[in-house]
Amino acid sequence: MFCSLVLTINCIAQVGINTTNPSPAAVLDVSSSADGTNFGGFMLPRVTVAQRDAIPATMDDAGLIVYVLNGSDSQLQVWNGTTWRSLFPNSIEISTIICAWDVNGLTAYGPSPFAATTTGNGVTVEGLTRGTGLETTGTAAANTWGATGWFEGVGPDMPNDAIAENKFVTFSITSNFGVEISLTSIEPYNIRRSGTGPTTGIWQYSINGTDFFNVGTTIVWGILGAANTTTMPSIDLSGISDLQNLTAGTTVTFRIVNWGGNNTAGTWYINDISGNDLIVRGKIVQ
Repeated sequence: MFCSLVLTINCIAQVGINTTNPSPAAVLDVSSSADGTNFGGFMLPRVTVAQRDAIPATMDDAGLIVYVLNGSDSQLQVWNGTTWRSLFPNSIEISTIICAWDVNGLTAYGPSPFAATTTGNGVTVEGLTRGTGLETTGTAAANTWGATGWFEGVGPDMPNDAIAENKFVTFSITSNFGVEISLTSIEPYNIRRSGTGPTTGIWQYSINGTDFFNVGTTIVWGILGAANTTTMPSIDLSGISDLQNLTAGTTVTFRIVNWGGNNTAGTWYINDISGNDLIVRGKIVQ
């Protein structure tokens, strides 16, 4: 029996299970039934996330397939040579909202953290959070999210001096299990500040929570007051390689660092316009 099987494999190069007529295009052809009455499927190796991560896969193992058991989020995954990618379930959302905030209805500077009003499928978002150096003193404008206590200085040591005193706001985005995201833009947003509030700021990002990099150049927040708020242009993120093809478990932290006010009572807000007021867009693959 063993000799016969070996000879069959060597001679025809195809192996059939439940069939005596394997496809010439297949090395292995598995039929769901041998008798047309009793049927079955092909059972792939089933592993937990920890067991999958313990597989010593290298670039030479591209094409390796497992079924990952993870409760209601179980997935069929393939090793592409560098990372595990989901085969099923799989969907692609292009230019979708990754996260967004609507400040309408907020009072007293808004909560910190302020949870995202809209969150994309397969991502976890840590809400808008005031740095420990900021304050919420005085009466806040309605329908805004922001703070007082911004850094008052100007000069060549900005924004480092403001960062050292935690004069910034942050939020973060994490891709969930089996999800890959690419960030493409921050949509136009509206800023309101008082006459003594910060005049200048910059967006930054980090993918390890420690090392931050500038997004573009410094921003002048523009003119003052409730009737003269400034709509800032869209920020293109698609050219930042660090923010593309973020695999499961990767967290991106954004922060806005502000300085240049002349009184700690000066205010700076994300202002209400229409619908969502701060929007991050991107692509979600899951």
